[in-house]
Amino acid sequence: MRWLVVTDDFPPLDGGVATWTEAVASALHREGHVVTVLARSRAGLGRGLPYRVIGVPGPSFARRGALWTAIAAAPMLPRVDRVLATTWPVATVLAPLAARVGVPLDVVAHGSDVTRPARDPAAFARTFRSATRVFAVSGYLRDRLAARGVHADVLAPPVDVGGPIERVRTGDAWVMVGRATSLKGGDRFVRLVRAARARGTVFGDGPLRGQWEALATSIGADVRFRGNVSRSALAAELPSFDVAFLLPRTEADGAGAEGFGLALVEAAAAGVATVGCRTGGVPEAVGAGLLLDDPDDASASASIVRAWWSPERGEGCRAWARDHAGTARVARRLVDSRPHL
Repeated sequence: MRWLVVTDDFPPLDGGVATWTEAVASALHREGHVVTVLARSRAGLGRGLPYRVIGVPGPSFARRGALWTAIAAAPMLPRVDRVLATTWPVATVLAPLAARVGVPLDVVAHGSDVTRPARDPAAFARTFRSATRVFAVSGYLRDRLAARGVHADVLAPPVDVGGPIERVRTGDAWVMVGRATSLKGGDRFVRLVRAARARGTVFGDGPLRGQWEALATSIGADVRFRGNVSRSALAAELPSFDVAFLLPRTEADGAGAEGFGLALVEAAAAGVATVGCRTGGVPEAVGAGLLLDDPDDASASASIVRAWWSPERGEGCRAWARDHAGTARVARRLVDSRPHL
């Protein structure tokens, strides 16, 4: 089968959508499909991948990326069997074109594209009306779409689980993976590390990294900020940690909730215990891990994590990931799913 994957976010860009898209495109390729990816043009795009990745140029891509993507995709549509749009905004122009040609279009909901009000409600409705199938990366997002009259099926996390790694675990090595933005909760992680007297590491960069570093210094939290690292480097380092955290918040009106939390599943797959909070789709990503009811109460939360953690927690989270995640599982679901009636 010939797949055309269209996306805004793709490595070397970091973030959940980019990670998800590469994992799924690579899984489809391993399953024997012909895969072509159209993604916003960036230096290093698609480097080292065994399938074709085409950079889509264009001014003001954040506002007009759907148009540039549709222009690049239009001549390819008659030569592919399916189109996969990894977020709906990138498909707003492409969706009616695909419908006109008769090529099935799958659209995937990831997070802020659904958890915030659509900037263009007409484009939102047009895209999902034209889609052959709609998927979501969490039950939370499925329910948000249902409230807008859109039926979606939930896809498993595209994360593969390796074998156990033997190491001495003390419970003191804590990690957070995520962009340094206002909703990701990096400040919560820093305060929690200080309250627990643990050793923290943050992977990821963004506009608030400096604020988080200043907070760590001011309160005496032992936190290293590593910035962006390659996917391979992160995968190699994750097993060295004991606990992985994702403690996001929403905007004042409840918008912008975390759609899932793929970084937690990646940590679980590496045998790291996972801790999250009851925001958006995070409880689903935590799996066999721990949910904190009040992550802003650093002292109480630190005590809860310390009392809960044991060396066996990471293997429990790994077992959950083995039962619920997997790149081949996602690829086969995409191939086998039937259009909505």
